[in-house]
Amino acid sequence: MSLGDHLHELRSRMVMPILAFALVFIGAFSVQNHLKELFVQPLLSAIELSTPAVAAKAGIRVDPEHPLKLLKIFDLSESVWVSVSLSIWAAAFFTIPLFILQLWQFVCIGLTSVERRLGFLLVPAGIICFYLGAVIGYYIGMPLFFAWFIDWTANDPIAGYDLRLMTYRDTFFFYTLAFGLVMDIPWLVVVLCRVGMVTPEKLASWRKGVFFIVTVIAGIITPPDPISMLSMMLPMYLLFEIGLLAARFVGGPRPRHPTPSDPPDSSHASV
Repeated sequence: MSLGDHLHELRSRMVMPILAFALVFIGAFSVQNHLKELFVQPLLSAIELSTPAVAAKAGIRVDPEHPLKLLKIFDLSESVWVSVSLSIWAAAFFTIPLFILQLWQFVCIGLTSVERRLGFLLVPAGIICFYLGAVIGYYIGMPLFFAWFIDWTANDPIAGYDLRLMTYRDTFFFYTLAFGLVMDIPWLVVVLCRVGMVTPEKLASWRKGVFFIVTVIAGIITPPDPISMLSMMLPMYLLFEIGLLAARFVGGPRPRHPTPSDPPDSSHASV
């Protein structure tokens, strides 16, 4: 196929995911008030963990008549744009697997049967791990971290909260991505070993370096106290060790055995 034919095929494959994205965006925006209620739940859980009295001392006062009105806006259009961005993220959250599926079907035509089987095994696993991490962050990670922030600010003698809606949105998105990517650590280790970029034995010899890296990452992601850092660092390192075990089980690159379904010009060594 010529470059133009490839681009035409890619464009035709992207039509369905783009339409799905648009439909989900419209549906999400039509229920944007419910999205905002879900969006603020980690903060509400953090207030319950810290207790409303401590939250009030930090500057977060819960109105019994309007318990969800915790965030302030400093611009007339801020609430609208947050609703739009939440709808975009909701649409992306539900349709990214469809985009990846279409891209995979576009790419896999040029792969050998072994490579197709390997991709079919590894790509869904990476997506599932990311979504699992995002869910854990929503229900466990963010409430704990936000509660720590509230407790710290409650003991601050010179500062108190005046929480802004857009700032909370950015924090929410950051932690969602962070927890999702952290949960992909075992998947990344397996992929690196399976495609032959590194061996499990070599990665095991780099344990000290990995421990240092996860410590730095945990220090960036979490509040600046030893307990919070350990609560992120130890699971990250444990996920690395789980990835090593899985990589040893899955093994490294396999020798290629051509099959009739392989492309005629595939003479390179396959993973």
